[in-house]
This record gives sequence, structure tokens and C-alpha cells, in this order.
Amino acid sequence: MLYFILVWTFLLITCCVIGTALLNLLKADCFGRMGDRVLAALWLGVIVLSISLLATAFVFPLSPLTGAIVTAGICYLSLLSKPTRNEMGVLCFKLSLDLILGFLTLAVLVAALTAREMRWIDTGLYHYNSIQWLSKFGVVPGIALLIKQLGFASSWFALAAPFNAEILQSRASAVTNGFVYLIALLQFLICLGQGFKNKAQISDWLVIVSSLILLPIVATNNLMSVILISPSPDLPVVFLVPVIAWAILVVYRQKTPSLEDGQASILDDKLIPLILSAGAVTIKLTALPMLFIAGLFYIFGRGLILWRVFIGVGASLLLSSPMLLYGIITSGCPLYPSTFLCLDLPWSPSAQAVKRIAESTHGWTNWYGEPPQAAPSWLWLLSQWLTSNKLNAVMGFLIAISAFCAFVIGVNLIRKNQITRQFWILALAASGIVFLMMTAPFFRFGLGYLILLPAFTIAACYNNFLGDRLFRIKKRFKFGHHLSNLPKIKPIFALFLSAFALVLSIHRGGLERLLLPPQIAKVEFVQKQTNDILYLSPKQPGQLCWATDLPCAFQLEETVKLRDPARGIEAGFIQKK
Repeated sequence: MLYFILVWTFLLITCCVIGTALLNLLKADCFGRMGDRVLAALWLGVIVLSISLLATAFVFPLSPLTGAIVTAGICYLSLLSKPTRNEMGVLCFKLSLDLILGFLTLAVLVAALTAREMRWIDTGLYHYNSIQWLSKFGVVPGIALLIKQLGFASSWFALAAPFNAEILQSRASAVTNGFVYLIALLQFLICLGQGFKNKAQISDWLVIVSSLILLPIVATNNLMSVILISPSPDLPVVFLVPVIAWAILVVYRQKTPSLEDGQASILDDKLIPLILSAGAVTIKLTALPMLFIAGLFYIFGRGLILWRVFIGVGASLLLSSPMLLYGIITSGCPLYPSTFLCLDLPWSPSAQAVKRIAESTHGWTNWYGEPPQAAPSWLWLLSQWLTSNKLNAVMGFLIAISAFCAFVIGVNLIRKNQITRQFWILALAASGIVFLMMTAPFFRFGLGYLILLPAFTIAACYNNFLGDRLFRIKKRFKFGHHLSNLPKIKPIFALFLSAFALVLSIHRGGLERLLLPPQIAKVEFVQKQTNDILYLSPKQPGQLCWATDLPCAFQLEETVKLRDPARGIEAGFIQKK
């Protein structure tokens, strides 16, 4: 727990500095309220740091020292900006003991939630393996030849790598997902505070409603709670869907300078959703609909202008280039496991192997066999999908609700006969749902998209008709003697929650749980050899690599060999011709 809290505090400070510099660079005055500005800075900082670390991995292994140097360098460049230094000074001045105590209480609670045994199957298959490769060797050519999933690019693994030093004995791989859950919880509380002050806008209500749906599901659902205690990139993408919608709503209300008044800039605040969505794509390709809609939002922000098309495409390619290059180096495919634009390189898996991994990840229409001749294929396929899993039925229910919300929003847009903020939220949710239904309709991939339209519809109704209800509730119960006792109650309540979380952690795993979570599972393994490659393989069929030493694989093909035997596994792997 203590290690997680220290890392989260470090990330909170550094990401806030990095993100604030970016907000100042983009002249994002639309994030005028301090709470909004800090939240936008945090999400932007996480994206910039993750992409920067992935780019660094092409040159250096992502050891703790490398991570510290990269982070310090970006923070130093950020603080060269005088507005950023001034803003950080104001933020430090406004920090109070109550705020610090509140953050530490939340951090302790989230640490107690995440400091548990890791059981997510994908972590055993390739998540932790990928983090180990990045931490010890950086980006290595041809590792997709060992385990096909090692070719999946994710800047989320790059962010986790420096915090998973070998000395920690595979205990800290859930640190990044815990951090993103902590940010989401902070965002919920800050927006809820705006509601209690009667200052909430529709963007705040969207965060409040979506958080009331997502935070409990992630903490309690059998599937999502296991993913929370892992380095899975699914979780940050789930939370980034409403975050990008929130950013669009905040940016949309800002009056954009026209080209005629001479105040228009190449860099403006409409780039913020684009940066966030491009970063989400580098975390996982299921975020591609976000990038598409955020790109259109930027391009049409001032009408269709050619130079905005070039800047939007250029910014997207620049931010996603480390992910694309990672795919090329590890598997020969920039969008692996997609076969689109695959190259014939010495380390490229066979076309059949890439096709098999593609079908296993996003070829769901082939998973249920052939439909009966008398039944319509699409209807039979949909029924098979809905009945194959309880969560699929939940997804079907959420899709039906989203369709109803889309109809209501669509009618409203037709009546207004113009593109409004509602259009962009509708487009984001609809494109995400359609994309996932065409590729990989899994609950963990689609949760963010599926709750967006219902959450926005509820938020819009609340904002239009019940906007001051929280404020009136607060006034009704806020008597003078309650106010006078509040400073005394806050620290006692915080200490009680912290003590409860600490006792719960000790009960689960003893005193050592206060410092670190339990280790990732260890499995028995055997040593195998294929050509000049010595590797470890799980002893029992069906077991996964988990925290086994590198290189770990199941059974290598006879055509795989070391790329440079003199340098060993750090030089990578190739196919024998």
C-alpha cells in the first residue's frame, strides 16, 4: 500500500506539472476553474508521460533510473514556461491541510482496494511479460514470435515499466490502474463539489453520472474488479471515454476566435480532446473511435479549414508514432494484430499466424460456427452472442438504452437544425459501439462507450431541470452548529476511513501488505531450446508465464532463432528463411 501511495503522489505532481504546461501552450482558458484545470492537466500529463516513455524504450530500457530521468526532463521543460511556474505556485499556495488529508485518505482507500492478489488471465499471458521486456531491454525486435500477444503495443505498459523494478519481485504491476482509478475518483468528487456549490455545468453532471456508474462497477463487478488489480490497458480506456466527452463539452462552450479577427492560433484548446484520444489509442486500439471523433471535432471546430486537417492528422500521427513503430519492430505490423499495412520483415510472424491472432481478438463473427440454413445469419449470430455470456446480455440491454437516448438526442438535433455539443457526444458513443460490435464486442472493451449516452441524457436532464438540487440539499442541512464542528469532524472521519482500510489490508495479507501487494503467481517451469534460443516454459499445460524470468514462451516454432546470437535475447528474434 505504502509503495502505491508514494508512486501515486509522485505521478500526481509530475503529471500535473506536465499537463499544466500543455494547457498553457494551447492557451486553454476554457479550463478556467481550478478543479477543471487540475483534472485536465492530470489526464494530459498521464498521456504525455506514457507516450514519452514508450518512445524512450526504443533507445533505453525503462528502468527506474530511465523513468526518473525522462520524467524529470519533461518536468524541467514544462517549468521553463513562466505561466506554468506561476500556476504551480498558486496551486501550492492554495493547498490546505484538509486537501492533503483528503487526498491521502482517498489514496489509502484505493490502495487497500488494489493491494490484492492479481488474477487477471491476460496479465499472466502477456501483460507482465511485456512490462518485463520494456523494463529490462526496451523495445525488442520480433518478440511476437515468442508469444503472439507480446506484439500488442501499449504505452500503458511503458508507464508501468519503471515502477516495476526487479527488486519489487513482481508486486507492483497494478500501480498504474490504481492511479487511474484514483484520478477518476478525484474527478468525481471535484465535480460533485461544483454541484454542491451550485456551479455545476453539464460537463460536471456528465462526470458525476458516469462516475456513479463506472466507479462501483469497476470496484465490485467480478470481471472489472480483477482487471483493476492488473496492468490491463482496458481500464484507462474505459475511463477515458467520459473524460474525452467531458473535455469536448468544456472546450465546446469556449468562444473560438475567428480567422478574420486575427486572434486565431494554430494551437488551440480544441486539440485537447485530440491529444487525449490519440493517447488513448496508444494505450489500446479499442480507442480508435475516440480519435476519429476528436479529430473531426478539431477539424470542424472553426469550419472546414485545410490547415486544420493537416494539423489534426499530423498531431495524431506524431502522438501515435511510437505505438505504430513498436508494432513494426515487434511484429512487422503497425496496427498489430490487424493485418493492415503489415510489412515483410525478418521478424514478421507468418501471415497465417497473424490471421489467427486477428481472428481470436476481433473476428468474433467466426467464433460460433456456421448458422442454420433457414435462419438469417446476422440474427442467429446476434442471438448466439447475447446468450453466450451474462455480460453480453447486459451489453445488449445498454445498447438498447443507448439507442433510445440516441433517438431522443437525434430528434432534438433535427429540431435545432445545427450541430451542437449533443452531436459530438452522440457521435462518440455511436461510433464506439458500432466499432466494437464489428470487431470485439467484449464488456471490458465497450463499457465506457455503452454508458456514455445514458449518462449524458441523465446529466442533460439534471442540468436543465434539477441543476440546483444538490445546492438546496446542502443548504437545508447546513446549520451553523454543523459548520462550526466541520473542521473537527473532517480529520476524525479521514482517520477512521484510513484506519479501516489499513486493518482490512492487514487482515487480508499481514503487515507486509502495508508496504506492497502480494507477488504475482509463480508457476513451475521447464527449460526448453529451439535452435539457439534457451527459454522457460510453464510445466503444466494451460499454465501461463506470469512472473517467470525472460524469455518465457510456450512452444516456439522451429523457424525462430536469435537475431544476433552474440548479443543474446536483447537483440531480438527472427524467422529462419
